[in-house]
Amino acid sequence: MILRDPVHGVVSFEGENGRVLPRLIDTVEMQRLRRVRALGVASMAFPGAEHSRFAHAIGAAQVMARFLARVEPLAAAMGSPLSAVDHDDALAAALLHDLGHGPLSHLFEEVFPGMHAHELWTSAAILDPDTEVHRALAAAEPEMPSRVERLVHGVHPMPLLARAVSGMLDVDRCDYLLRDSHMTGTRYGLFDLDWLLRSLALEHDDRGPRLAVEGSKGLPAVEGFFLARLFMYQQVYFHKATRAAESVLRSTFRRLADLVADGRVPAGTPEPIAMLARGERISTQAYLSLDDNALWRAVDAWRDDRDDTLAGLAERCGRRDLFKTASLDDIDPELDASIQQELEAIVEAHGYDPRYFAALDVAEVMPFEAPRIPEEGLRVVHAHRPAQALEHASFIIARIADTSFVRRRLVFPAAVREAVTEMLEAQRPGR
Repeated sequence: MILRDPVHGVVSFEGENGRVLPRLIDTVEMQRLRRVRALGVASMAFPGAEHSRFAHAIGAAQVMARFLARVEPLAAAMGSPLSAVDHDDALAAALLHDLGHGPLSHLFEEVFPGMHAHELWTSAAILDPDTEVHRALAAAEPEMPSRVERLVHGVHPMPLLARAVSGMLDVDRCDYLLRDSHMTGTRYGLFDLDWLLRSLALEHDDRGPRLAVEGSKGLPAVEGFFLARLFMYQQVYFHKATRAAESVLRSTFRRLADLVADGRVPAGTPEPIAMLARGERISTQAYLSLDDNALWRAVDAWRDDRDDTLAGLAERCGRRDLFKTASLDDIDPELDASIQQELEAIVEAHGYDPRYFAALDVAEVMPFEAPRIPEEGLRVVHAHRPAQALEHASFIIARIADTSFVRRRLVFPAAVREAVTEMLEAQRPGR
């Protein structure tokens, strides 16, 4: 199988990389990811961000193939060669790591009571004997589904592979930073993947080879990776228009859930959504029937619902009539609770229900988190001095290590912007 990709160029899953991947790619569960956008509603801020989790999965598998091409000779030279089983499992885990992702990015998981995280749905899809993915894996080797499921969650006898699938410098992040940057038309997520892979090294560990990087070559590329992650969260993932769009959708689904809890399922609601809104469990097959298209069709149907709140919120989604935002970055976080109460009072005074039209939005990420278990961290090896933990070898990483980047905003309808601005001015320092 040979594909063309806007990020990685020619992608070839042939030879040793083609033993399992082509069969997995053609399964119905993988093809579903074509209909799940990687960045949810970010296209409302970045029109080019229409790419799918399918494309990202292909990219992650390609990065894994390149990773294996680099480290397999190094591991063999250390006397700890990777087997063909290890090779195939790693590629499959990279491809399938997002298999259970729900529609509309992570927003879908936040709204419904008792909703499982997408990682658990990924496990269910891999382990369920009724899925095509499970059958494709089991046809290769009966124990492959369980091994791949564990590896997706970073569990493997060889730490090298565990960290490559789920770690601070994994193939998932390596692809999505480059892909999201390319598709949003920004440059914040770019880093030197070629040199980063070329600079990978291995250290001996009691459980086998452990991933490291050559300090003389690779340190700038690794630093660039973590800075790219910081910049993408600053400029893309936490963009105010994206967060505002997510807030409108979140309110739409909360209103739906409240209506269902009161005993009425609005027309056009997919049955799995109604079941989730009632707090009921759904099957793996029912969950996998949901994609972005299904949810947007439902939102479009709700524009004609007799409930004015649901219809109004759905109309906002369809027309890109987003909420407005106001930054709280220069206001003491200890005032957030009282400010939120004032916002709710303002919104209610203007005739809106604050449950759906007022929110304190806090977005937070830690671009580099020093591992609690040192052995799970990335080491920097030097020719003439002892190896160091990355956060000790780089002053740049040391500066951002264990430091959260936070964006705090109020979210509200445009009609109350003037009143909110006046309220916030009274809260700012020096007033």
